[in-house]
Amino acid sequence: MSTLTVQNIQGSSSSSNTINVASGHKISGDAGSIFVPGQIISAGTYNTGIGSGARLSTTSTSWQVLEINGTNQATFGRISKYSDDGLQFNKISNSSHLIISLNVPSYNNNGNNGHGIRCHMETTQGSNTYDILDITDEGPGHGWGFHGYGGATAAMNNFTWCTYDNSSYRATIKASTGNMKFFFKVKNWSSADSITYNDYSDTYPKYGTVQVYEVAE
Repeated sequence: MSTLTVQNIQGSSSSSNTINVASGHKISGDAGSIFVPGQIISAGTYNTGIGSGARLSTTSTSWQVLEINGTNQATFGRISKYSDDGLQFNKISNSSHLIISLNVPSYNNNGNNGHGIRCHMETTQGSNTYDILDITDEGPGHGWGFHGYGGATAAMNNFTWCTYDNSSYRATIKASTGNMKFFFKVKNWSSADSITYNDYSDTYPKYGTVQVYEVAE
């Protein structure tokens, strides 16, 4: 089998600048080797599991680390656990951004106030470690607005962060490859509320999930 090495490939004007691949044939490559802007080039999913290792009950109005270390955890793709409460995603490209999605069930026994969830990420490049606190500064980054008001409530909370939104560290994250470490923090707007995350009742969903998508710039 021969190897063709070129810098650019383009279609001819006679074919409307289109390169055609014959029927029954395909172009293939390793993960991240072939991509176009906006394409998902790698992904991963993590299931927090159930039991005390995945459960957090809090009345705190300070940020608390969300537990993810339950039993019957499940992982798929390029995501893995690096500690009892931290995950890491193996980023392929030095020209891509990450979309991080968290789905976590919770129960507020009072419901007079809301709560917030934020994402903390760090990356090591050379001898430097970058702490990227609160990837988004608005919406879920604040300690209110979720669970709302009006008595005890159960909810499935859905949050999404995009590293491109962080202008301070956008270039750093884009250029980073390898394991990107991250975890989640939660807090209550009022200590009058007691909120339990993950595995709080046999009646409701018991575990959370995390999805990460690497998107080519």
